[in-house]
Amino acid sequence: MKISRRIVLPAMAAAATVPFASAQVKRLKPSSGIDQSKVLQAAIDEAVQGGGVLRLPAGTFIASGLKIGETVVIEGVAGHTRIVSADGRPAMQINSARGVTLRGVMFDGGGKPVPQDMERVAIVMAEDAEALAIEDCGFANGAASGLVLTRCSGRVVHCRFDTITQAALFALDSTGLMVRGNDVRDIGNNGILVWTTEKREDGTIVCENRVARIAAKDGGSGQNGNGINIYKAGNVIVSNNRVSDCAYSAIRNNSGNSCQIVNNAISRTAEVAIYVEFAFEGAVVSGNMIEDVGFGISMANLDQGGRLAVCSGNVVRNAQGSTTEGVKNGGGIYAEADTAISGNTIENARDVGIALGWGPYCRDLSATGNVIRSCGKGITASLTEGAGAVMVANNIISGSKVAAIMGMDHAEPVSGDLGQAGAEVPDRIRMSGNLILP
Repeated sequence: MKISRRIVLPAMAAAATVPFASAQVKRLKPSSGIDQSKVLQAAIDEAVQGGGVLRLPAGTFIASGLKIGETVVIEGVAGHTRIVSADGRPAMQINSARGVTLRGVMFDGGGKPVPQDMERVAIVMAEDAEALAIEDCGFANGAASGLVLTRCSGRVVHCRFDTITQAALFALDSTGLMVRGNDVRDIGNNGILVWTTEKREDGTIVCENRVARIAAKDGGSGQNGNGINIYKAGNVIVSNNRVSDCAYSAIRNNSGNSCQIVNNAISRTAEVAIYVEFAFEGAVVSGNMIEDVGFGISMANLDQGGRLAVCSGNVVRNAQGSTTEGVKNGGGIYAEADTAISGNTIENARDVGIALGWGPYCRDLSATGNVIRSCGKGITASLTEGAGAVMVANNIISGSKVAAIMGMDHAEPVSGDLGQAGAEVPDRIRMSGNLILP
């Protein structure tokens, strides 16, 4: 019998994709209410040795301490396969493995308290994992965090995080991570954290996520209550996210260099919507839509080395002041050093549209080509002793309630309205081409 090569090759390819049929899976008892840690671990180990793919049936499985140390794919029935922690410890831990994939599994902390002997605990934890893929999974009811990744590369995509006490996702010292298209809501302290132990390039991309209802249950002055938080991590991109209802900031970058915060939609944050603070060098804040917030955008802390930014093309409206212990003023955009503020539209900021500097922390700032409407003061510039010169040019400022352009010494006005015809403008403020409208 002559066998066609066209028949044999497709058959061989199909055979190569068939998942390993685990005998241990047959021992599982879905939704039985008993601890099945040992059986699940045996199924994982068998899959690693036999074929690398483990498919779990629908149902709830109680288990803790599941270990993965080699390449494996674990798939559940999306929305129907649930692994619930038996005792508050991590349901699953991945260590020093490459190419692990978790797909279609809901991981549930069971609302159980975290054991006192564990630090930085989560429902699922991974360390030193390369090319990790966590797709279409869920993380819920965690007494600590949902997912903690340490020194990992790979992706977390299309997952859901909800009802978690600490952070939804905590990524520390990442080595090439994508966080995309996830749904994060009802979190106790922070949504997505991207941190490095020391300041260095990180390169994590956080994009197209929905983040909502982030509380600050542990209090503080900004370390909690943030939708997306970057700490020391450099070259991070935060783009096209929808972030709302945060107790503090929607997006907060603390000391991360060369950060891009672009094209995000933000509403209802109690403090500063986008905060770039402390020892950062280099930031682009562009194309963001910000509404109904305490304060719009702040690029601060020259005293800590915070400097060098572009703030362009943002829309900020209805900034009516903070309800936290942090920033109280209702303002559109604030900057301290080496920053170009251009092409933004700001409307209905209670106290100030654009604030250039605070006290002596004012260096090489420009506000050009912005539209500022119905704000308390249109643009302010620091005239405190030691403050540097600023440029205010080609802006449209209309409907200011106090003054179109004003010099300040910290919170105190030290000039009249410099936007009025015939006003004597201090040398530190270089003005030209501004259109002032009633």
